[in-house]
This record gives sequence, structure tokens and C-alpha cells, in this order.
Amino acid sequence: METPAICRLEAIRIASAALFFCCLSAALAGDLTARYELTLNRVLKGGPPVYTDEFVLADAVPRHVRRFTEFSGDVSGRYIGALAVASECSGRTFADLDRIVAKVVKLQKADGHFGDPFSTNGVTQSDMALLWGNGRLLIGLLEYHRLKPTPEVLACARQLGDCFVKLGPRINTDAIRKQYSANQIAVGYICWTQITESLVELHRATQDVRYIRLAEQIAANTHRHPNQHSHGFVTALRGILELYRTTRDEKWLKKVETEWDGILSSGNLFPQGALPEVFKPMTDYTEGCSEADWLRLNLALWTETRNARYIENAELTLFNEFFLNQFHTGDFGHHKLTSNGIGAFCARGWWCCTFHGLRAFPDVFRSAFRAETNVLHYDLPVDGQGVRDGLTIRADSTLEQNATVTLTVEKSDGKEHTLRIRQPAWATVDPREIRRVWRTGETVTIRYALATRQIAHPQNPKLVAFLRGPWFLGVNEQDAPTFFDEPYRDNLIAPPAPLAGEITTAGPFRVPAGYLSLDYLPGGYRIQPQTVTLRPIAEHTALADGTQWAMWFVPKPEELPKPNK
Repeated sequence: METPAICRLEAIRIASAALFFCCLSAALAGDLTARYELTLNRVLKGGPPVYTDEFVLADAVPRHVRRFTEFSGDVSGRYIGALAVASECSGRTFADLDRIVAKVVKLQKADGHFGDPFSTNGVTQSDMALLWGNGRLLIGLLEYHRLKPTPEVLACARQLGDCFVKLGPRINTDAIRKQYSANQIAVGYICWTQITESLVELHRATQDVRYIRLAEQIAANTHRHPNQHSHGFVTALRGILELYRTTRDEKWLKKVETEWDGILSSGNLFPQGALPEVFKPMTDYTEGCSEADWLRLNLALWTETRNARYIENAELTLFNEFFLNQFHTGDFGHHKLTSNGIGAFCARGWWCCTFHGLRAFPDVFRSAFRAETNVLHYDLPVDGQGVRDGLTIRADSTLEQNATVTLTVEKSDGKEHTLRIRQPAWATVDPREIRRVWRTGETVTIRYALATRQIAHPQNPKLVAFLRGPWFLGVNEQDAPTFFDEPYRDNLIAPPAPLAGEITTAGPFRVPAGYLSLDYLPGGYRIQPQTVTLRPIAEHTALADGTQWAMWFVPKPEELPKPNK
């Protein structure tokens, strides 16, 4: 059994988290809610492929009738976890989820794992794939158990955790780490290190010290290296942060923050808040799982440290890469990175990214508000619900439409409370703080005066990009096809300006609050100046698959920025 001190700390952490977990109990109405519903409906009702019982459970059997069933438990675990947390957050029930869980526990092998057998000699790539999928299934089962404590599910999770404990001495060695820390990517050592998250959660559910000790051993053996799968590595970092939250051992927090610094200093975070699917030098594609992981990691670090750099990076990823990565179907997936933006290649990652994207939304909703002694804080300008003592406030964000958020008092005890609104780096906020006796039903409008910023390309200072408020701007081929007349990379642009006249836009997921007018000289016919609208790349969700974006531009010579000192 674990020590009483750790148990008390964990009880406090869980109680604090529960305060904000019913974040969707109110009828929220903003852009974030619409995006969440889009992906939730995709998982529950969309397709192709349709997430039927047979389709989801194929990897747990295993029955090799679809892609990636060798990663046994991957799809089934992600499906269970994403819907369990969605149910926990919203209060809605999903009959499909309960049915899948009841079926999956019956597929467990005698030694505790799911899928094909592990090898008996050495450690093979097939073993690494099994570890990955089973780790994703374990966290999914535990997230379901947190939603609906069930003896059968917990027993299944314990048996799988015991399997990992038995495998520990065989996998958690320097020799195996070095063997699988080259260019294996999907079957690299991250297949083992990502299990840290599951082991910590299993310890929370059982207080069995064996799981936390194995998690500590794996965490100590977790390192970043070139050509590493970023999703797996950042999942491991999230697990190590959960290890810190349970043990309160500062070395684990320090390790996560050091690795966070390393990701930035190595150039593996792109200016629009994107991680590449594979760390440098293989940086051609993004991955929805990686963006969801990075977003969740930064929100969790903000919760633990209140260091502004974490929430600023969470905002950057959320309003740009995370939203860009969401397809009009609700899926998340992959996009091609080019020298000046996003290319035409795209792929819906129905086997992983769609679930991981859905799993990230509740973390964002929960992060909108936070409560401290005598103060309720509104930190993220998104939909959410905040609770502090006798005060409950709902936020409905229309930031993308008119740079405002409406706060509605849903419940008040008639006493004085302080509401404090965080001012982000990309805007000034009015009001910043309100201290008064609140009345049930009253509303407050928060106004964000958006700033426009110009940044230089990190590798090519002759190229510049623009941000308006939290949004990274670009020109897309669907809305402005003639901008891409060849040779469009030779287009010369002038500084952007506010749009003339009233802004009108139709369709979901448009962001008119971020629009700017951009004059340019086409690379192929500079004697005919043209004008185009710079739009937030977050609008990609409303566009056809394969729409490319230009995000980096060549200024006219007199507009070239001075070199950075």
C-alpha cells in the first residue's frame, strides 16, 4: 500500500479536479463547443469507417481485418477513453461505450494482455506494437472505471497492469532502449514509455505501490532523441507529470519542464503551435495526436506551475494547429508541412488522431476557469463553466466572431465575489477584474482588443508571417485560388491592414475577427497588383480536404524586417 501522505495529496487533487469536471453541464454555445460536438458525433455516428463493435474490437481479439490491428488495444482503448471522459465531462451516457467495454474485458488473455502473444526470445518490433496498444487500452479502461467504478473492469485493468510489471525487467533496460531509439518511430521505445500514464492511473485506482514504482523506473529511462515519434514522447511526458502529481517528487516536474525546454530549443515546435509527427530531421508531417498531447501537456503544466509560458503555448496550439488539424468530418489527422505553409496532402487519422482529438476537448473546457481563495479566474477565452463556493458562471465565447465572451451568472449566493480575467499576450482585456455581489441571471461582456503581430520565419528571415489576436493567418487555395497562380512563392506582399467595410462571412468555423486585408504583387504578373484576405488557419475545418495554405510571405523590399539581434 502507498503512504498516507501520497493518498491525502491525491485525494485533494481529485476533489479539486472534480470541481470543474461537470464543465459541459450548462448549454454552452460557442465555437469550441461546436467543434467538440463535431468530433463527438463523428465517433458516435460518422464514417467511413464506422466505429462498429466488430471494427473497434478487431485489435483486442486480434482479428486482422483493418489497419493497425497489430497495435492490439490501440483503437479499442482510445475509443473507450475518449468517450468515457466525454461522458464524465458532459453528464451524457453512451450505450455504445458500455457495450464495447463489456465485450473487451472478455477478450483478455490469461497473462493479462490483449492481442497476439508476446515473443519468448528477445524483444521484437511486434512486441513493441503490443506494448503500445495495450498501454492505450489500459488508460482507456481506467478512464471508464473512473466514470463507472466496476469490479470487472478494475480486475481487468489490474491483470493488464500485472502483465506490465512482469515485463518490466525485460523491457526497462538501457540495451532495449538503445535498440529501439533509432528510426523505428511507430515501434520505438516510446511504445514502452507511454505506459507511464496508465500505471500512474492504475495506482490511483488501487493504491498498489508496484505500479507507481514501475512508472518511476520507466520515467527515469525516458529520453528525447532525433527521429522520435512525438506523440509517444509527449504522452510519456504527460505520464511523468501525472507521476509528479501523485508523488509530489519535484524531480519529475523538473524532468518534464527540462524536456519541454528541449523541444522548443531543438526547433521541434513550429510557430503555429505544431509539433511534427516525427522530431527533426524528419519533420514533413503534423499529427493530430501530437498536437492534442502538446495542448494537454501545456494546460497541465499551467495548472501545476502557473507559469504563463505554458498557457500561452496552449493558446497558440489550440487556436491554430489544433483547430487547423480538425477536418470538416470531425476527424483529426495528418497534414503536409511545406516551406511556406500547409500542402495539399492530408490524411484523416481515424485509427488514432480522431480519438485523441476528442479526448483533448474536456481538458480545454476544464481550463477555462480556475478557483482560488476569494477569486474565480477566467483564464482561457473559450466556452466553460466556473464554480467557486456559492458562485457559478458560464462562459460563451464568440471570440472568433467579434472578439468578445459573454459570462452568465447561473448561480449566486448573494455574497461578494471577485472575478478576475486573464489578459493574454495577444490582446488587452476589458474588464480585467470585477468585485461585487453577483445576481443570478446577469451577464457580463468581456472585450478583447486584438493585437496584430509580425514574426520572421525561424529558418528564413526573409519570410514573414502575421498573427491577429491568438490566430495565425494565411491565404488558402479554396477562398483565394488566384493567389496560388505560379510562381506564387514569388508574390511580394505589403503590410496587412484592416478590412474596409463590414465583414460578412457564412458557414461554420469561420473567424472574421481575425481577418486582415493583404495587398500583393503576383510573382507572375507584378504589373497588376492584387488584394486578398488573410484568414486564420483555424478556418481549415470549414474547407475541403487537401486545401493548401500559404502562411509565410515575401515582403516587398522596402517592407523587409530588420534582422533580429
